[in-house]
Amino acid sequence: PSGAGHDAMKLHKIMPQAMLFVRGQNAGISHNPLESTTSDDIELAIHAFTHLLHQLAQEAAKNSPIDAP
Repeated sequence: PSGAGHDAMKLHKIMPQAMLFVRGQNAGISHNPLESTTSDDIELAIHAFTHLLHQLAQEAAKNSPIDAP
């Protein structure tokens, strides 16, 4: 389980929220100097986030008026 969510809990009433969790080493220790993530896992997270942004942009383009500037 994750204790993440503090920022999302503050904003959820005004906008949709999503969280992207990046795999960590050291048994998932977070907010601690022992927290560690590999470059490969960071790269995977960047690709996942980029894919999400691309999907959201396509959805927004589909739902926008054709005559919009």
